[in-house]
Formats: sequence, C-alpha cells, structure tokens
Amino acid sequence: MDEENTENAENTENTPNSSNRIRLVLFCIALILVGISALILYLLFRPSKPYFSVASLSVYALTNNVSSSQSSNLLCTSMQFNFVLNNPNDRVGIFYDRLSVSVYYHNEPIAPPVALPSIFQKPSETGALSQALGAPIVPVSEDAVTQLTLDQANGVVGLKVVVLGQVKYKSTLYKTGWSMLYVTCDLVVGLKKGGTSTTVPLLSNPECLVET
Repeated sequence: MDEENTENAENTENTPNSSNRIRLVLFCIALILVGISALILYLLFRPSKPYFSVASLSVYALTNNVSSSQSSNLLCTSMQFNFVLNNPNDRVGIFYDRLSVSVYYHNEPIAPPVALPSIFQKPSETGALSQALGAPIVPVSEDAVTQLTLDQANGVVGLKVVVLGQVKYKSTLYKTGWSMLYVTCDLVVGLKKGGTSTTVPLLSNPECLVET
C-alpha cells in the first residue's frame, strides 16, 4: 500500500514537468516553422536591382565649336540614347522617380543633365526609354578637346552615361521606401571626326552598372 502511494506521488510530481517539456518542444517547433516561412517569403519577395543597358546611340554632333569667339575649348554635342530597362523580379514592381541622365567624356560633362519621366515597371517587365541630350556650347578643358581629336582620328571614342534618381519596390506584401539609384554606362563607340550617324556602333558591353 505504501509502495503504491509512493508511485502515485512520483507520477503526480512528474506530470507537470512532462507537460512543460511538451510545451517547450511545441514552442520550439512553432518557432522553427515561423522562421522557415519567413525565410521562404524573404527569398521569394526579396527585390533585385533593375537592369539597365544601352540598346543604341545616335550621334548628330560631337565636335569642337570653332565658330565661337570666346574660346576654342568648347564642344557642340547632340546625341540620342535608347535604353532598355528590365525588372528581374517575378513578384515585385519597381517605381522610378526623379530620374536624370547626363553624358561625360574623360570625366568631363559634355551634355547637361536632362530630366526623365517617372516610371513604374510591373514584375518581369522590360521597357524602353529614349532621350536626346546635348548643347550647342559646352565648355571643356583643353586636354579634353585634344584627346577627343585623337580619339576621333582613330575612330574610337569613350563615353560615360550617368543616370541618377531614386527607386522603391512594391509587392503584395510590402512597399519599401525610396532609395538612391546610380547607373553608369561606360561605352566605347565607333565615331570619326566630323562623322554623324543615325546609329553609331557600340564597341563595348552595353550593360550598365546599377547601384541602389
């Protein structure tokens, strides 16, 4: 009789401990499942940066403005860029705002910044953007004029296109805040002195470096 009472007492004492262990195990399992679900959602909806590339370039003028009486270190520039924008995200849209594009030669601006329209790209959407740039009088250094003359004599000119702006991402689960967009396109084009063309050959990779 005493042995039975002792066993019952031990079972009574062990029951709360067993229940606590079960609750702890269930809590850990639930926590793991929540973590796995959150990781899957993050991987599915994590936004990737957009892709920019230059599809084509037309150069109508890129010459020394010798007609100016002020200085010989002046350029006359007129060109048009055709960009391709790709949203690589399957479930996330991209807003573009406050966009501007400018052109540089040897780190000197040869086309003043031009504002671009705001854009929204749906998931997995690819779009085109065309913009004319240039100015009849662009002051540059003497070194830039000399180097441009040499490059055009060789028929190869290096240009840098810069796109600035801001982007934000939107999905069915969330919307991010605005972040800065910085796009650089380092191009090598075939262009001789005095030559203009509706489309100049792109001699380098037309894909751009995108930073957000």
